[in-house]
Amino acid sequence: MNYEIIEKIGEGNKGEVFKVKLDNGKIAALKWLKTDLAKKEYEFLKILNGFYAPKPFFIGKHYFIMELIEGRPLKELIGTKEYYETLKEALIGAYELDLKKIYHTQLGRFYHVISTKKGIKFLDFERAKLTENPRNFLQIIGYYLQRDKKFDKKLLNEIVGVYKKDKVRGLDLAIKVLDECIDETF
Repeated sequence: MNYEIIEKIGEGNKGEVFKVKLDNGKIAALKWLKTDLAKKEYEFLKILNGFYAPKPFFIGKHYFIMELIEGRPLKELIGTKEYYETLKEALIGAYELDLKKIYHTQLGRFYHVISTKKGIKFLDFERAKLTENPRNFLQIIGYYLQRDKKFDKKLLNEIVGVYKKDKVRGLDLAIKVLDECIDETF
């Protein structure tokens, strides 16, 4: 697949991300990795095929091309109604990943949760793994809600307990708590 690099849009410990223009004129993202993790991440993106993740297009030896996700990272939304709405969507997405037995492992990083016009997307699946006990939903609760003074820690622990026994009931309870927070705050 031929492409033209437009600009560098990100860099991490393991690689770089570029905005590229494909031969067909479409704008996409190219992720180049210093290690052999490109194939691993690409495989997770293929499984998800745009479902709460970028849609993959092509893989090379140390890079892959995927849908360009444009939006705002969760960190930019702190203190706004959109932050809590995005967290609610992230809990639903985390629940969906849990059902697919995909454990992202890094949803506790603000820049891995992106709010777009079409909903949320999770980025950076290079450390993801298939497991019988994924903890995406629990990671969102623990990293974002447990640290937020607006939420009762005892109630959050109850949600975690319910989720471990009945994922649907746990998700419903978490959404109810977030809706109440949004109604009371905004």
